[in-house]
Amino acid sequence: MSTTLTTTFRIALIFLSMTMATFLTAQTLFTTSDYRQDREQWTDPAYFNFNTLRQIVNLHRSESDAGSGADTFDITTPYAYQTSMEQYQAWLEEANGGTSHTLETLPDWDGNWGGNGSWFAGNQVQVSTVVAALTPQYQEYYVQQTKAEAEGRAWWPSAFCLPDGFVRGIQTPNQFIVRPQQVVIINGDALQTESQIRWIHNDGSGHLPEDLHYPKWQGESIGFWDGDALVVHTNQIKQWNASRSMLFEWSEQMTAVERYERVGDEIMGEVTLYDPVAFVEPLHADFTFGLIDDPEVRPVYNTCTDSDGPSTNVYVTEDGFIAQRVPGDPGYWDAGDPRPWAAHFAIGEN
Repeated sequence: MSTTLTTTFRIALIFLSMTMATFLTAQTLFTTSDYRQDREQWTDPAYFNFNTLRQIVNLHRSESDAGSGADTFDITTPYAYQTSMEQYQAWLEEANGGTSHTLETLPDWDGNWGGNGSWFAGNQVQVSTVVAALTPQYQEYYVQQTKAEAEGRAWWPSAFCLPDGFVRGIQTPNQFIVRPQQVVIINGDALQTESQIRWIHNDGSGHLPEDLHYPKWQGESIGFWDGDALVVHTNQIKQWNASRSMLFEWSEQMTAVERYERVGDEIMGEVTLYDPVAFVEPLHADFTFGLIDDPEVRPVYNTCTDSDGPSTNVYVTEDGFIAQRVPGDPGYWDAGDPRPWAAHFAIGEN
């Protein structure tokens, strides 16, 4: 195992040991017999004791369960568009159909990028603010996960060798490979358990025909250049979970519009997330990615199986044959379960 992967694995073990050591004494803000009975209080910051998203995640390791009350972001869209495609087409029209670049005229986005500064980091937004932006069913999902996180019962996709999903991916790009008709965004952070990649098709062909649509981890992305700014539309996004400090879930109807432009040594970005099933109104976040000026920081290809082994459904029999567990077998888990964390959280509620 490489030094980088060994470090990643050790960090994971340290975190798990800290979580287990504090689990029995984890503080909780949920004192009723069933948090679902408190639905009318979920949008009140006092219900979560004024904790931010990040504070609620770390609550089981804190000496106090009182939050900072910080709430500096407006997490909903500033735009009046009703759908993501309406927004995308309006911006395309404003850009007169988009800018036709050559290799020589493309903006320079070379380098390694990091940071984001958005509310997705969870540091300056109240839990109740996110609850208020969700539909009733997704509010319940969110509060269930918040309760589990506050008690130290975290659920990470990487623990099951599953991808982080679309929302986690868009806030942590490491490299942009820029071409006139295609942009590739790579997430190759050495401390993450999975490398992720997105292809953005700027050739004017649009999305594939609807009969070829199916949910994808990163969706299907098309885009255009507006001068030196890249505008992206993504659909066919797999239903998943933003994970950890962001917590919220989305449905397979979620679509997104993004915009990126380099300003000096920063790439300024934004995303608007549309999901009529999960969100009361579209969610919005702004990003700032800075150049990482460190020659030793290089993206690496990494998979969860490098440290955790292959899928637990695959095993070798006593006579040396490769076999796979199926529904009904001991130890089987459904890799296609759209909400695999739900059973995990429910266990701690019984």
